[in-house]
Amino acid sequence: MNLWQTLHWREPLWLLLALFPLLLAAWGYFQQRRQAQTYADPHLLPWVQVTASQHGWRKWLSPQTLWAIIWLLFAISLAGPRIPQTQPDDLRPAQFDVLVVLDISRSMQVTDLAPNRLQRAALELHEFLSLVQGSRVGIVVYGARPHLFAPLTNDANAVRFYLQHLETLVLPTHGTDHAAALGFAQQELAAREQALPAAVLWITDGDIPADKYSALQTRVQTLQTAGIPLYSLGVGTEDGEAIPLPGGKWLEHAGQAVRSRLDSALLQNLTAQAAGSYSAVKDDASDWQTLYTNGIAQAFPATTNDTQQWQELYVWTLLLGMVCAWLAIRGRKNEA
Repeated sequence: MNLWQTLHWREPLWLLLALFPLLLAAWGYFQQRRQAQTYADPHLLPWVQVTASQHGWRKWLSPQTLWAIIWLLFAISLAGPRIPQTQPDDLRPAQFDVLVVLDISRSMQVTDLAPNRLQRAALELHEFLSLVQGSRVGIVVYGARPHLFAPLTNDANAVRFYLQHLETLVLPTHGTDHAAALGFAQQELAAREQALPAAVLWITDGDIPADKYSALQTRVQTLQTAGIPLYSLGVGTEDGEAIPLPGGKWLEHAGQAVRSRLDSALLQNLTAQAAGSYSAVKDDASDWQTLYTNGIAQAFPATTNDTQQWQELYVWTLLLGMVCAWLAIRGRKNEA
């Protein structure tokens, strides 16, 4: 495809100005012919006409022709010639929000994953932040009550700063309320000034008592109704371990150590209800392959960049016109 096939005009009506020198030349020609006919008979005109002797570029380019070219170049500049700019990528990354709902209850101190579940969750979040580019990420932490730990931001370094203080964070109440945490996350997303597509990333050990499952399922269905997909990362093992307490003791019930186990089947079922996906923590990158690459990124795909970029050409015709104007003015001074 050559230049003429790709050439576009920003304001094509300005090209009508290019006709003015032609109209002026035609009018001058007929006026000169009319005056000549009144001066002498047609067969005597060749004997009385005087042709100026010109040398160099003036021999081929009269002042009238030069000013006509200048006018034409300025008219082309006003019309705005341009060609589409080649774009290596016609897609732009999707903009979306991911609100992380992070379980930091006492069971997250279990050491079935080294060094413990909470620290492993923090490491996983660092890996997640390296994947998310240009989108906003925030963190809600919860035990018995949810709290906004890091507001939504597209500054990954700011979120990493918050994560450095996660291990020293002490909540005022003990216990775990997963349903309240997901409800709090939905409220935070609903209160945003910029309503971008959003997803909830739930990071928990899946230690959910049977009496709280019904309320949690209702909350998950509410997310699904709101169009907010739920993705969950299970932190722990199916065998689990006892929940440690400060001072080297264990959390006990009826004289027995309370053992926290990851319930992958339960988490998978809940996330499926909210159009999301589930993965347990893996030593390789397959967990984020499932949750982000094949999950969140697929839910919010890149969009076509409808904004056409142009390479403007008017500057060249304008520059050439200015050079021609300089030549015309210089030639007039030399004649004077």
